[in-house]
Amino acid sequence: MRVALTQGYKVYGRNMDGTLSVEATQLAHEFLTRFDIIPDYADGFAQVSSLRSTSEALGKEIVLNGAMSLELVLDKSRIPKQLVPVSTTQLEWYPKDKGMRPVQKVGSDEVDLDIPTFFYVSLDQDLLDAYSSSPLEPAIQPILADMDFLNDLRRVVKRAIHPRLDVSIDEEMLKKTIPPEVLHDPEKLREYLDGMVSDIADAVNDLSPEDALVHFSNIEFAYIANQNADISGEYQTIQNMLNAKVATGAKTLPSILGHGSGSQNIASSETLMFMKHADGIVRVKLNEMYSRALTLAVRLMGLDAYVQFEYDPIDLRPAIELESFKAMEQSRVLDLLSLGMVSDEEAVIRLTGRLPGPTYKPLSGTMFRPTAGGAAPDPNANHYSTTGTGGNAGGAMNQSLKPGTPTQPKGKQ
Repeated sequence: MRVALTQGYKVYGRNMDGTLSVEATQLAHEFLTRFDIIPDYADGFAQVSSLRSTSEALGKEIVLNGAMSLELVLDKSRIPKQLVPVSTTQLEWYPKDKGMRPVQKVGSDEVDLDIPTFFYVSLDQDLLDAYSSSPLEPAIQPILADMDFLNDLRRVVKRAIHPRLDVSIDEEMLKKTIPPEVLHDPEKLREYLDGMVSDIADAVNDLSPEDALVHFSNIEFAYIANQNADISGEYQTIQNMLNAKVATGAKTLPSILGHGSGSQNIASSETLMFMKHADGIVRVKLNEMYSRALTLAVRLMGLDAYVQFEYDPIDLRPAIELESFKAMEQSRVLDLLSLGMVSDEEAVIRLTGRLPGPTYKPLSGTMFRPTAGGAAPDPNANHYSTTGTGGNAGGAMNQSLKPGTPTQPKGKQ
């Protein structure tokens, strides 16, 4: 969840032919601002979640249940008011003509959600099943086995590894202190000895580590040391098997769960694969959900357009280290703008996340940047951090996954 939900996002309103619509983009931004931080103050206290809180709730739903749902709530004037997540665990599906219609079960009540303002997105949906399945289902059995193994291990540690007191009572010396009327009565003698053993056990079991142990000479105390063979190897083998099954079932790589034992290169590769997994299971699905909701919001206002919502790509590098890569992206976008391949508004959104301001001068297709030639990149430049293996290597991930892209922005001819 924390990896998939990046800080920023970009919104593009487009005409039906794919060209950028300034009016739809501006309207989508206004709706997002209203959904995020400006509730309807006339309602008094309103439990309205921010856009990030809504994304966290929806992301958790799709990770745990394999689906997420959202309702675009309208006010009395039919203007989009807020985004409300709906738990998919309360949804039931009924046949409708050639499709299905959703119903929300709230206690004994049913709320019909067969409305255009309700949106449902699933992950790896089975076409023969109306209900989604959690991607974490395969992890249930190995986690239960792991919990059972840990409980057994706790009992073994207390019994065989931690030292315990062995209390022995000298029966002949004890009998010398027993009154004659008890010593010669078998029934009373058994009760007396049982009571003596019980009293000693209670006293020993209630001892704190700092308490002194005071006793008569007819009672001896000794520690029981572990005399069993070393079985740590067997324990380690079992734990490794369970860890592997948990990682497989949870579809999460061992390095992310803290089970990794390979080299730094392997850990970096697994981290990259985990980023792609988080991107596909949470970020991409949230983009799809918000795009559909914002498209309806814009079309309700009379615009024949659609909206693309995009969270920023996942990147684990520090923000200061990303500056050189942002410079490369800016150079590429400005080249496309110079050639007229993108509009001014789309180029500004890609670079700043917002529409251009009133002081912006249109530049699309003006060839303000030469596209032929350019300065050669500096071979000694290093845009990666020097953490990881070897001086200027740029870390293990960059060693094993070096891209062929240039590391310098294109200069003027």
